[in-house]
Amino acid sequence: MPWTAIVNPVAGRGRTQRLLPELERAASAAGIALHVSPEPGAPTKLARAATDDGHDLVACGGDGLVTEVAGVAADTGQRLAIVPTGAGNDFARVLGYDPKHPLRAFDVVTNGHDRVVDLGRVNGRWYTCVTASGFDAEANRWANTVRRLSGTTLYVAAVLRTLAVYKPHRFRVTVDGNPLETQAWLVAVGNGPAYAGGMRVTPAARLDDGLLDVTVVGAMSRMEFLWTFPKVFKGEHVANPKVTTLRGEHVHLESMDTSIPMEVYADGERVGPLPGTMEAVRDALTVRVP
Repeated sequence: MPWTAIVNPVAGRGRTQRLLPELERAASAAGIALHVSPEPGAPTKLARAATDDGHDLVACGGDGLVTEVAGVAADTGQRLAIVPTGAGNDFARVLGYDPKHPLRAFDVVTNGHDRVVDLGRVNGRWYTCVTASGFDAEANRWANTVRRLSGTTLYVAAVLRTLAVYKPHRFRVTVDGNPLETQAWLVAVGNGPAYAGGMRVTPAARLDDGLLDVTVVGAMSRMEFLWTFPKVFKGEHVANPKVTTLRGEHVHLESMDTSIPMEVYADGERVGPLPGTMEAVRDALTVRVP
């Protein structure tokens, strides 16, 4: 089966652009057609054109591009491989790819094996890792405006900046028909365990269980939130009694105070305002993994 690679040249705060000559050489050596996306929205068009020709897909970029191309692969029944050149690379990392050596991923196309995994959907849109609202949505919005930082450093900076301006919000979280009304810093709904470059916000989430994991970080002081935050890198924040974890196939998230606009972000990209409806889609995607 032939493969086509789709490249987001702005992924990784310029890293992908710098790697572009090497990406082109590696793709050519592997017999993979490579297309560089000229603008936002183009990756979907390029991916659909490739699948119309019967090609499997390689996503070269970060989680935003990977999610976009993964959605086309899921819709068309084609396979996905990843060259992780973005800032976060959370989906690639949980699948076993090494973001420190992204060019090695071209060997995976030839020598890897296929794995079937779940995807999530939020308001009808595919996502691979985590959908969230509240504190981290605001942090994500600000991080997307920054160009001088990347990776974990960027997300830590976003957390510290948002901590100064954000306060807990009232949400209703309904999991498989069971509602919970809560004052919370954030609500995260994970198909996978991590987002934002390795923050294990839903640490028990698995890509092959047909379920979504929900983490609700309840109301606490700013100092306690700041004390708890570093524990997210190991998933240890869930031990805090003010953090609630839930699991189910369907999640509906609403704002209980509509005077304050609340956004939903999925895999680092804006989806839109609340409410948000998330569902787990079992066995949605076949991925080529190391």
